[in-house]
Amino acid sequence: MYVHRPQGRGRLDNPDRYDAWYFGVTPETAVAETFADLAVWRSGMFDFPAMPGARRVLGVFEIPDDARILDLDDANALRDRALRPTQVVARIRPATQGWALGIFNETDTSGQRKWDGVRWWSYHRPHWAVIALLTPRDETPIHSCLRTERLTMTHPAVVDSARSLGRRILR
Repeated sequence: MYVHRPQGRGRLDNPDRYDAWYFGVTPETAVAETFADLAVWRSGMFDFPAMPGARRVLGVFEIPDDARILDLDDANALRDRALRPTQVVARIRPATQGWALGIFNETDTSGQRKWDGVRWWSYHRPHWAVIALLTPRDETPIHSCLRTERLTMTHPAVVDSARSLGRRILR
């Protein structure tokens, strides 16, 4: 899980309307989404340069069962929004931020927002699911942190992600 600060650089970010909170449905998905662009994985990748002395951790979060998550792996959901799968997975921020804002703005017959977030497949591995919760700027997020886990080169999520992505780990 992570939230971009400042918002605006993430695939579904629209910071004037909502905070986008990104989650991997499995631990290896979260690790891969963060580090997949690195060819070689080293311990230093866990450093968080924006905060001197800080390191990234794996957060384990809970999203309520009744959260309204639009599943873009459903052909009907794509059809209803005139989206193609390539438009979902493409790393073209103006396009992905555009369809995300459209989904955020969808309302039901009473005028209430229809969706708390969006689920789609990872750019890196289609069997990995990713969720973005789209929380209005003036509302409290619906997710809660259960715990954090220190990431190391031997953490199972790091090992599994590296293996799946074919990344070399230097210890």
